[in-house]
Amino acid sequence: MRNASRRGGYGAVADWPSRHGAPDGARTTGLRGPVVTHPESRPYEYPAGEVCPFRARAEFPVSDLRLRTWTDGAGRPVFAFEDGPLVLRATNLDTGKTVEREVSGTATITYPAYPRSDVYVLSGDNWATGFHAHDQPAGKWLVSRGYMSVRISPADEGTAGTAKKLLGLYGPYEDLCATLATP
Repeated sequence: MRNASRRGGYGAVADWPSRHGAPDGARTTGLRGPVVTHPESRPYEYPAGEVCPFRARAEFPVSDLRLRTWTDGAGRPVFAFEDGPLVLRATNLDTGKTVEREVSGTATITYPAYPRSDVYVLSGDNWATGFHAHDQPAGKWLVSRGYMSVRISPADEGTAGTAKKLLGLYGPYEDLCATLATP
């Protein structure tokens, strides 16, 4: 997940789910939250062969994300929702070709290995992610216009970062590697 600083607090009122945005029907009994943060979308670069066959950069000229996280009594995340305006500017650093994509979707974050918080599933509509050489599928930079679900976990020993596995992709999507490779 992105770096975030805490700006919210725990709701202590019995009707906090309706006042703070828990989805209808969500089971929030015994949970604390939401803790509201505003993750920062920092620019980053992919070396050639890491995601695309060429060097690429991601920037976010518009970013005002809101992350609402519910935790258990020990402060471990149980589930979260992320939404807000986000525009991705993707650049092929070898050719200079640049495209912008509006990726202001809504994401649900679940923790299937609870109470571990380093394994999570990010699912939702209208969002983007890069799949690295060791991910499944490898070497794709997908922008989903429908629904996409990705499991994110620590990478295997000897591999930096995280490991991603595409669980579901429904509806229209674009591979930015293919888009940026064309003249």
